[in-house]
Amino acid sequence: MEENYDLEKEYTVPPDLFEKAYRTYQKKFVYPKSYLFMGLFLFLAADFVYAAVKQPDNTIVYLLIVICLAFAFREWHTPRFIRMRTVETVRDMGNPVYKIGIGGGFIDIFTVDDGTEEEEEPDEETDDDVSEAPGLPEKTRINTNENYRLLEYEEFFLLLQDRKIFYILPKTGFSEDELEIVRKTDNAG
Repeated sequence: MEENYDLEKEYTVPPDLFEKAYRTYQKKFVYPKSYLFMGLFLFLAADFVYAAVKQPDNTIVYLLIVICLAFAFREWHTPRFIRMRTVETVRDMGNPVYKIGIGGGFIDIFTVDDGTEEEEEPDEETDDDVSEAPGLPEKTRINTNENYRLLEYEEFFLLLQDRKIFYILPKTGFSEDELEIVRKTDNAG
């Protein structure tokens, strides 16, 4: 299907930029909740320490202190561990090439083939149907409605869908006019 895009551009996300953008996403949307729960568990642990001082023979309180401290540590450690593993996976993937297409009220993002399959079967694939190549994920469509949000940083954009799914769009390789088209997607919904 032929799409009518205002902007169509290929790009890559280097692993170092991915790590920086993922950390930025976590600081804005993951860490606040994590810190809230960490504080709650530490408060409960302190309350149980106070109870242990008042009644030193109550052994269940000591168990509750350890459990609260373990949950507080988990709230601190889990986001960092997830980021480390995700960045490691992205580094192992190499440097895939993506393509973004921005149209009226939507953004399409898909992985572009490295060219090896196109050389083998040039008659069966078209440039418009790159996401249909074997082994590539399907095209992702983001509707720029009330669930879409664009966050701009110095080196990249974060395209958020429902605050749970995000896409990283580096500014490197985009002209100022192309960056302006990306900026206008935040007001399109």
